[in-house]
Order: sequence, then C-alpha cells, then structure tokens
Amino acid sequence: MDWLHAYEDELRLVFEESRKVISAFPEPLNAYGQSYLDQFNVFKLDSHKNYICYLLPFWLQDRCSLSPALTRSMSAGNVFFMLYFFLQDDLMDSRETPADQALPLANLLYVEFLSIYLPLFPADSPFWSYFNRYITEWADSVSGEAGRDYFLNDRIRISHKASPLKLSLTAALLLSGQSPLIAGAEEMLHTVLLTLQMLDDYEDWEEDLRDGNYNCLLSLARTYAGAAGEPLTEAAVKDFIYITGGLAAYAATAEANHLMLEDFPWQLPRLLSFHLVLVKNLQQIAAAIEAEKQLLQAGGLDYWLSRHGNLS
Repeated sequence: MDWLHAYEDELRLVFEESRKVISAFPEPLNAYGQSYLDQFNVFKLDSHKNYICYLLPFWLQDRCSLSPALTRSMSAGNVFFMLYFFLQDDLMDSRETPADQALPLANLLYVEFLSIYLPLFPADSPFWSYFNRYITEWADSVSGEAGRDYFLNDRIRISHKASPLKLSLTAALLLSGQSPLIAGAEEMLHTVLLTLQMLDDYEDWEEDLRDGNYNCLLSLARTYAGAAGEPLTEAAVKDFIYITGGLAAYAATAEANHLMLEDFPWQLPRLLSFHLVLVKNLQQIAAAIEAEKQLLQAGGLDYWLSRHGNLS
C-alpha cells in the first residue's frame, strides 16, 4: 500500500496540526471538534478511514510540483472541509446529532478551510468558479438522492456527493499551470469516488435499509427483485447477495471503472493503486460468497440458509 505508507509521517503532522487548530476553538466546541476529528483520524483505532481525502494532495505533490509545506496545508484543508460536510451529513441523516454544537463547529471548520485557500487564489482566480460549481454539485446531489435512483440513471451524481474533494485537485493543477487537465482529472476522480461509494454502500446496506437511506447496492438489488417503487425487504437483499450472485455483478461495475481509469491519458499512479484496492476488496467479497456457496451446495444448503437468514 505505497499510496498510504509512503506518507504516514506527513499525515501525522497533518492531524497534529488539525488538532492544534481545533483545540483553539471556543469551549465547548474545541472538545467536540477534537472528538469529531478523532472519528476520522487514520491513526486512531476504529476510526473511519477517509484515505482519499487526506492523501489526494500528497498523490498530486510530484505531478504538480507542490512543496511539502503546501501539500500538508492542502491536506489539512481537506480535513477541515471533510469535517464540515460530514457534520452536515450527520444533521441530515440523524436526529441524534446536536445541532447547537454541530452547526457552530461546522462554520469554524469552514473558516479554517478558507484561511488556507484564500491566500493561494485572488478573488478573480478561476478557482472560485470551480469552488461554486463543486458546492452546487454537492447540494444538488444530496438533496435529490432520496427521490432519484442515481446508480441506475445518473451515476455521476453519486460522485457529486463528494464534489468538494475536487477542490484540492483543481487547486494543484491551477497552481502548477496545468489548467487544461482539470476536466479530465475531474472525470478520473468521479470514477474513483463512484467505486468508493459502492464499497461503502456494501458495508452499510443493512443500516441504510433500516434508515431508508439511498444505497447503490440496494438500488441494484431492487432492480433484480423487480421491486421498483416497492419497499425492499432484508430477505430480498440477502437473496440478491447470497443466492443470485448479485455481488459479482456489483463488483464487475467496479472492475469496469478501473479499466476506464487505466485509459485516462493523465495518470496519478497512487490514485490508481488506491482504486485497485477498492476493486479487489469487492471482488474478494463476491468470490468468498460464491466459494462458500459452492462448498455448501452438496448437502450443505440448509446450513447455508441458516447462516444467512431467511432468504426466500
């Protein structure tokens, strides 16, 4: 995993600096902010590992001739912006998130992000037009996913849920005088973000089914079940995953994404390596399910069904 281990020392500095900045927030937002940061700190056990957010500036460093200090600063900016949007996601998805703390903290994080980028780009820089577009893409995506089936009909909007991440990519290309590459680089990142969301949705499908959240895997399962417009049951999803081999089809989409990435004329090798890990994870999960099913088919089907619940 060269896409991670080569940058561990730098990432420690990023999280240490981010924690230092947040610790200076007014009480009690400083404690709340540090606790929230820990939920995504790659060096904390059981944290959510949003690798692409922290690491994208480092993957761009050589290709865009970024100094180590600027690269760390952009990574920290990504951390602040990530937390800003995740707090909003929490407020939209859960009634348990304390709005009286989450909203003020989110605004402080937003200001810290701006404090990094404002000195880099004057007001008339095209960066701010990209900034407006990416925020608009995010808003459109998160507000429409409940009523539109993005995975079947408009997959780019799945990637748009993470559109703000493109800011560090666009910033690096602008700073290095490579603005003609921005459109293609955006498309490349969209492909990675789609596969990343697909893997997350496999891991979260039971929770998303229970909470009524949109989920790529559930979208595909609903199609296989012929349940368009109807509530999807847990039994139908398990039938799709464990009986009909639906996860193999799901993983095939991720593999097709990787083939597209390999054809892009402009490459970020460590972004490609990261994406391959995502694809292999899905393929290995699908293969393990199929292998176990084959082993149990000869006299062991009852055992299989008992392990995976009532699938019929």
